[in-house]
Amino acid sequence: MKRSQQNAGHDEQLAGFDEFVGRVESRLRVALVATYGAHDGRAATVDALSWAWEHWAQIQWMDNPVGYLFRVGQSATRRYVVRPIPFERYELSADELLGMSTELAEAIKRLPVQQRTVVMLVHAFGWSQRDVAATLEITPSTVKAHLDRALTRLNNDLELRDAR
Repeated sequence: MKRSQQNAGHDEQLAGFDEFVGRVESRLRVALVATYGAHDGRAATVDALSWAWEHWAQIQWMDNPVGYLFRVGQSATRRYVVRPIPFERYELSADELLGMSTELAEAIKRLPVQQRTVVMLVHAFGWSQRDVAATLEITPSTVKAHLDRALTRLNNDLELRDAR
């Protein structure tokens, strides 16, 4: 009898984790891919969700598990990313950057990592600034500041290129 109770408890835990992954995997993957590029972002997502399974007893009660797992993914990525992130690791065509013009894609590549991540999450993936702040574990005002700086920089960069 005791063994069947243990199996039932494990099944409930597994069901809770499956539901959790269904809810958060997409947001976590998009944030990590926007930050680290497609290959490393997906690998970081797998690492973060693996860590979540191993520490499910802690994760399931957190207020912001996606933000925490984003940090876990960042830590995992640092182990295998040798150089700056994300676009420097490979060339992306404009089509791969959501149909952006080549000029815009190149300008986005030149942004600092935090600004690039915020711009991609807000403008390319349609996240709210509040969701970006929660996932990156920064304040909404910091998201707004990164976004404002990035848009100003992109505008200036594109105007200079158009003037040539």
